[in-house]
Amino acid sequence: MVVAVSTSLRILAAVVLGLTLLGGVYISGKARRDAEQRLADLHAGVEQTEAAAAVEPELPTSLELDPRQYEQRLVEDAERFGIEPVTVETLLQPNPYFDELDRPITLSPGKSWSSKHVRITVRLDKVNYMQRGAKVSSVHSIARAENISKVPIAYRLVMKGEQGKCTVRGAREHNAVTLMPGESAEIVVCAGRDRVRVEALEVLEVTGLGHHYLSQVTPLALGQDGTTAAAHTPLVSVKACTTLDAKTLAAYIAAGTASWADVVDFYSRHDCHRLQFFPGYRRPERPLPALPVHAP
Repeated sequence: MVVAVSTSLRILAAVVLGLTLLGGVYISGKARRDAEQRLADLHAGVEQTEAAAAVEPELPTSLELDPRQYEQRLVEDAERFGIEPVTVETLLQPNPYFDELDRPITLSPGKSWSSKHVRITVRLDKVNYMQRGAKVSSVHSIARAENISKVPIAYRLVMKGEQGKCTVRGAREHNAVTLMPGESAEIVVCAGRDRVRVEALEVLEVTGLGHHYLSQVTPLALGQDGTTAAAHTPLVSVKACTTLDAKTLAAYIAAGTASWADVVDFYSRHDCHRLQFFPGYRRPERPLPALPVHAP
């Protein structure tokens, strides 16, 4: 009887021990599984964060893109140029654009033609220029373009001699990008006594601040030639934007990626020393929502 009870106790003890060991193994395994799951969840969270960072657009870091900084710059620039300050509200408004020539016209020396904004008068005069290293003086056809409107304008004037485009010609200093009311530009068209063929005239009305901003831009960036760029001499005191990628901007215009009016409109609102034109900007025909404008 004692032996039977002892045997039963040993069996019971063995069962308890076995269950204890199994429980320990299960608990140990569960702890390991929980740890592995937490690591997996952690890795998944890191990957999701990295993926979100990869697709989330980067916020502008330049202070020049801050609207408050832009507004402060307007005040500083007006003081620098010695003009009345221009408000952001004014610069948000569309700049009126005009294509002022329906078809080409030809002007003989002594003749004039006027559009709403520009009067063109042709005359003959001697102009000095360098040819093959020597200084030459010869008669040229000259077109005097005068802003006869009451507002500053940016202008694109395409002219050539009636007999064809002149590859060699002299030049006279003038603002080749923009004119104040009453200001004129003496543009040397061609050597010789040729008549002048006016092929295009585009005008964009701008603010006084826009006139100064645009005077900083080289004509090369607006699709004009090296002779015109060399002659570009604004009457206002400005510093040319020497870091401007003129070649790329001219390529945009030539390819139709942007128009002359698009580029000019952008730089009438933005200082080319700070912000650069980007493909996709278009001259607005209704008020802009905000300034400065920058690539998305």
